[in-house]
Amino acid sequence: MRTSKSIVTVAVALAGFFLLVTIPDASAQEQDWEFTADIYLWYASMGGESATGGDINIDAGDLIKNLDLGFMTVLGARKGKWSILSDIIYLNVSADNESTITVPSVPGPSIQVKSEVELEGWIVTPVVGYNLMQSDTARLDILAGARYLWLASDLELNTLGPLQPRNRKISDSGDVWDGIVGLKGELALGKNWSLPFYLDIGAGETNLTWQAIGGLSYKLKNSDLLLGYRYLAWDFDDNDVFDDMNISGPYAGLELRF
Repeated sequence: MRTSKSIVTVAVALAGFFLLVTIPDASAQEQDWEFTADIYLWYASMGGESATGGDINIDAGDLIKNLDLGFMTVLGARKGKWSILSDIIYLNVSADNESTITVPSVPGPSIQVKSEVELEGWIVTPVVGYNLMQSDTARLDILAGARYLWLASDLELNTLGPLQPRNRKISDSGDVWDGIVGLKGELALGKNWSLPFYLDIGAGETNLTWQAIGGLSYKLKNSDLLLGYRYLAWDFDDNDVFDDMNISGPYAGLELRF
């Protein structure tokens, strides 16, 4: 099975990662913990293909227009060469539409159809990192962790017309876990400017998931201003709703250091 092979591949990669980097580092024991918290806005569009073969295309303007609640943050901690990081995204989007349908050749009033759609989702990516290289001009960490995706959708249809009103509600939810490995780093451009980047790839309960982030950072006294572009994608295995899905777009944020 493709999924079981993917799980074995990721498990071997994770085991190899920890075998390579679990050599004790005396200098890391002497360094204090450093913490970061990112707050950002992602002007993202959603694309992909449904399980029935139809295209999915929701632009960023529509997502923001129908956003009921959402937050995005990255929490991190570092001590010596080791680091931990958790990227958390929550979205609750709803939309409603009302239309009038006239049935040809049938006398009487038309039929009103009202639909309400709600989509709720969590994307959580916890990783452990180990520093491979650190200098005045560049930093590079190797990462290993997981990505969790949970989606729930509700569709409610209400019809009003000459016949008895009819209501129908369809609900569905599901989640997937994937193991991931990746790289995270930064290239210095000058005194305060730098180019942060991030890349991960993995599999497990999906055939493939991957993410790429590139941006520009400006360092302040106790924080960084962030601007960049992010792409996140999944290729699902026997999913009832999606065949593949991607979320992409520019982002802007603030990273607090303490």
